[in-house]
Amino acid sequence: MKIKLLFIISFFSAFSLAQSVKKVFFVGNSYTAFNNLPQLVQNIAVSTGDNLVYEAYTPGGNTLKQHATNPAVTSTIDLGTWDYVVLQEQSQIPAFPLPYVQAELFPYGAQLVTRIRNSNPCGNAIFYMTWGRKNGDASNCSPGSYMCTYTGMDDKISERYMHMALENEALVSPVGKVWRWLRTNYPNMELYETDESHPSEIGSMVAAYTFYTTIFKKDPLLATYNGNISAAEAQIVRTAVHNVVFNNMNTYYILSHDVNSRFSTSMVNSQTVQFQNESSPSATTYFWDFGDGTTSTLENPQHSYAATGNYTVSFTTNACGRNTTATKNIEILALGVEESSAKPFLLYPNPVEKFLKIQSRNRLSSFQLFDASGRRIETSIEEQYPTYAIDMQRLTKGLYFLKFTDGAKQYSEKIQKK
Repeated sequence: MKIKLLFIISFFSAFSLAQSVKKVFFVGNSYTAFNNLPQLVQNIAVSTGDNLVYEAYTPGGNTLKQHATNPAVTSTIDLGTWDYVVLQEQSQIPAFPLPYVQAELFPYGAQLVTRIRNSNPCGNAIFYMTWGRKNGDASNCSPGSYMCTYTGMDDKISERYMHMALENEALVSPVGKVWRWLRTNYPNMELYETDESHPSEIGSMVAAYTFYTTIFKKDPLLATYNGNISAAEAQIVRTAVHNVVFNNMNTYYILSHDVNSRFSTSMVNSQTVQFQNESSPSATTYFWDFGDGTTSTLENPQHSYAATGNYTVSFTTNACGRNTTATKNIEILALGVEESSAKPFLLYPNPVEKFLKIQSRNRLSSFQLFDASGRRIETSIEEQYPTYAIDMQRLTKGLYFLKFTDGAKQYSEKIQKK
């Protein structure tokens, strides 16, 4: 434990103190283009002796779905020189109902992250968490809808960006979280333009300081750039970013996902896992800690666990000229998939109180949850393949039906919520 703590402190200090140059490609739309957000981030960096080299592609209203197939975006990503690529979705889409988001947002966020990593083996993706509209989204407001209020819309936007970052092992620049803090603590500070959507000069400075902290890992209170807002306003912005972002970087995966060590896992049988190195080809050293007291220095080891339980696996490499560690949780069940039934997955616990889990030999998709009357229920689903977790804790007691797809085959399972 002391060794790990020393590593974290050293890693954090290196980020905090060293002056550096970062190359960033901003992919988004008018929220990024307004007040030239990338240039504001560059100006903040200059004030601390750092340098941001950037390009931006930000046509108004563009979506990640459009960006994913746009040669202007893909060819720039494929230059392979980026430390980070920022991904910003159209402002309303992350707050839309879950089935729409699952079809129109999540796949394209994942597609872009995969492209970023394939073309930039030493680079990472940053999701730009935006904010709810000032008084909700009137164009998508129906009676009782969360879209009718700022907080309801903002909660969904935050949830969806955090989901994408977790699923894709990317970073989050939590601009929306800083907006929420400022709206709570400084309600008279105007973050919006008159359209109640786009950022004002202050709003863009909030975004810029949040990105500065996310990219350079430095305390925003060290910077001195005020932009076109007053010195007093700029100090409030820096303090907000310090409190929300700098003091909570791992909450938004700013440190834990900003690594060049990457790996995947697959189940060989009920208690044996195949580990696959997916780090940059520049890696030459490998160290696995399987979480059960055993280790390996092989590049792609296979490991059998002697007991069931949850294990935190860490993988350290020297990829991209720095030692970084990636971690994942592995769950070994009492009864393996092969022994449990003829189905290629194990679903448990059932009845369920909080989280329903599925361990599957194959990747699953198209999750849909229905109550006993056939009404579609919105819930969150987290994947850490080969395990999926479905949040049931807010649902009322009763019978539900979970439908999902395994390749070309669809399953429907009865779930009892207790």
